Amino acid sequence: MIVPMKKVTFVGIESEKDGFLERLQKVGVTHIILPKEAVEPSEIARELQRVIDTKKFLARRGSQGNPETALDAKEICEKREELGREEAGLNSELVATRKLRASVEPWGSFSVEDVKDLREKGLRIQLFRVNRRTFETLALDDVFSQVVSDRGGEICFATFSAGEQIDLGVAEEKLPSKSLAEVDSEIETMLARLQAVEEEYSSLAEHLGTLEKAEAEITDQLEYQRTLMNAQPELDDRVFVLQCWSPIPEEELVAKLGSDFTFTHYSEEPEEWDRMPVLMKNPPAFESGEDLVKIYSYPSHKDFDPSPFVLYCFAVFFGMIIGDLGYGLILLGGTFWITRKVKSRSPLAVRMFRLMYLLCASVIFFGIIGASFFGIVLDPNNPWVKHAWFDYSTMAGQNHVMVVSILIGMVHISLSFFIKLYNDRDYGAPGWVIAIWSAYFLLNSRMAHGEDNPAAMYGLIAGLAIVLLFSSKNKNLLLRLVEGVQALLGIIQVFGDVLSYLRLFALGVATVYIAQTFNILGGAVADSIPVLGLVFAGVILFLGHVLNIGLAIMGGVIHGLRLNFLEWYRWCFEGDGLEYKPFQRISEQ
Repeated sequence: MIVPMKKVTFVGIESEKDGFLERLQKVGVTHIILPKEAVEPSEIARELQRVIDTKKFLARRGSQGNPETALDAKEICEKREELGREEAGLNSELVATRKLRASVEPWGSFSVEDVKDLREKGLRIQLFRVNRRTFETLALDDVFSQVVSDRGGEICFATFSAGEQIDLGVAEEKLPSKSLAEVDSEIETMLARLQAVEEEYSSLAEHLGTLEKAEAEITDQLEYQRTLMNAQPELDDRVFVLQCWSPIPEEELVAKLGSDFTFTHYSEEPEEWDRMPVLMKNPPAFESGEDLVKIYSYPSHKDFDPSPFVLYCFAVFFGMIIGDLGYGLILLGGTFWITRKVKSRSPLAVRMFRLMYLLCASVIFFGIIGASFFGIVLDPNNPWVKHAWFDYSTMAGQNHVMVVSILIGMVHISLSFFIKLYNDRDYGAPGWVIAIWSAYFLLNSRMAHGEDNPAAMYGLIAGLAIVLLFSSKNKNLLLRLVEGVQALLGIIQVFGDVLSYLRLFALGVATVYIAQTFNILGGAVADSIPVLGLVFAGVILFLGHVLNIGLAIMGGVIHGLRLNFLEWYRWCFEGDGLEYKPFQRISEQ
């Protein structure tokens, strides 16, 4: 459910503002209402972002440990930034040095000093780098030369003379400033230092606990300062005014604040234009649905809390799409293994584990009623097959599953319209429910039995008439009819949404057929190759079913949520709600 809230206004003495806000933050239940152009404590915000960035960076480099030296958050951030600058400089130098190596490498290992000594003694050494075609045109018959390297169509060679400079008509290459051995040594030194930087990052990562604590404390400080700076001064700065939303009764909130401060207060019900924050509170059986709802959008405070409906409808859709007992048991085993390995018992982790077990149960249930076990084709006389509710092996069985998918869609969309009726007092919504079901019975009578169904026909007409006459609340009859006709144009969307639930059948039968295909491939390999065929068949079956499970999970999640967030939300959900963020001290939690 969405917890109702009241707007509470406090008026207190300016000199007591700091202490009052500290107490309000310690109580930790109110959502502060900030002005549209709220003042932000930018220095604290930058400090917080610095800590968050450092924590994220170091979390990728190591894990929390027991550091030998104690450092505070500021020292950790400064050290990380210093290492970051050094790392960036080293990487830049490394790129430049590797480019230098690429230019020096063709000349081989030589001593730059030796070449300079020879030049000083009168032996002129010139270096050239040309392509093969140019090299073949050079007049080198009367020149003492030596090819140093010939690779990739590029030739590096040197000429030697005791006299004047030789002019070959091509640009002479400058003598490298460093030898190959010197360049390689520099690269090794840089790589060693980069490795040392990584090790220092890992050492800093041992202080992640310090950063987490600092993040919580600075967040508390940021929220406090933001509230302090935006508490409006009045009466020549003698009093302050602060507005907030409270999910608890006004009297209980005042009692928690105590009698140490001088202030007055009053509460108001939310107005039509107010943007009240949304706090969803559900029993454990429905809590996991809150996380699913938040994936798409927070409900508006005018909405209902869709968490229970989204949770269990998603579980039904997910189970129907996968619908295999063998896959369900594998998922159940995997979930059990994850819960044993993941030690966290945070509220989020607990909700996720509940959701995973619910989805596993749904897959197992639909696998049982569909007589499906790793896509194995069972004998039609098998008692399990005879009592199965879903049967993908025959055309009649598939038609039955298609009808069930459409019926699920009709129930789901009808529920959406009833919620719309309850929330918005939209009296045209029941008309759509009547029209949907009447259309189903009319088509069923004609297609399945070849006969008319006058009652269904009249029901369809009556439903559409209700939509025409009651979708609008306009008191002007002409405008009411115009808006009613506009509402009737939604008939394509309504029936399109209902038919969209056929994806449950399509994805379910795809899961079965893919499993059966890999079973056939594995069986064919086992039969055609003696002994080793069993090994190859095992590999095919393992990889095939792993792939199928992965695809089925993707389809179950994507389309299971899609049917809730698009087809269902379209008719009953406003969304775009404001998340409830209590003014509290998270460092003390």
